[in-house]
Amino acid sequence: ESGQQHDRVDRLMSVIGREIGHGENGSYAKFVSDATSDLSDIFISRLASLISMAGKRCLTVLTSTWRHRDQRHRLKRLEDALSKHLPEHAPFAFGAFTPPGDDSSHPRGRLRAIGDFLAGLSSKCYPPTGMRILVLDDFFATAASTWLVDDLDAGSIEGAEEYLRSRLPQSKDFALKIVHTYDSWLTPNGLSVEVGAGLTMEHYCHAAEFLGGGCSFCGRPPAAAPKERAVAKAVKNKKVSFAMKSCDEKAPSGKGKAKATAKSRPWERSRSRSLPWVAKMDN
Repeated sequence: ESGQQHDRVDRLMSVIGREIGHGENGSYAKFVSDATSDLSDIFISRLASLISMAGKRCLTVLTSTWRHRDQRHRLKRLEDALSKHLPEHAPFAFGAFTPPGDDSSHPRGRLRAIGDFLAGLSSKCYPPTGMRILVLDDFFATAASTWLVDDLDAGSIEGAEEYLRSRLPQSKDFALKIVHTYDSWLTPNGLSVEVGAGLTMEHYCHAAEFLGGGCSFCGRPPAAAPKERAVAKAVKNKKVSFAMKSCDEKAPSGKGKAKATAKSRPWERSRSRSLPWVAKMDN
């Protein structure tokens, strides 16, 4: 038992001292959560920034165990903290939750829960084109190489993304990205350490790039929107030539405008908004 205690202390000290990089200028110690709220204000600020970056028609969907009824006090603290960083959305509230289910201990359940939510998206309620889906999750601090869901050996971030794409209603124009907020290494004594790293600058950078924000540290340019990529490719092939429009523009009014009222689900909060971008968030 004393040996196990020593290993735990060794791992903890390794986490505290691990330098993160990518402009972070510090170790994981800087992200220690507040003892009262269980939240890191740095991570809250970065999540709020991504939500703002996604645009006014962003739908935030909570996937973590904090969505369960017995965790409502934690959810309230999280939403209150985000409200302070999002005055334009105050009071902030998550727009929806993934379906209730047994996803509290394994990435298989978490991936399936996200897939079930995506499968329930109605093309009548959500625009079939120009949608971006961003998943922020550490998947219980596990390596992607171990992920298995619905008899599919995902085995990688790309494999997990392909699984989630397969659960979406048919659409010719959407983009999906998983930012795996996870880190792993060996201590000097050879002990394996795996952590849910949160929104470090590197993870924030990848998420911001996907949402069109770029990165101030590495200079990575913002990613093109789904429609823009398709148009740019066509222009390159000299098939079409016309001005590109951002996916964040308002949908046209009239009979062709998609209805924004979400389909009623027991786990989804009722909201009325058009959704060309859907940001999938987890804390």
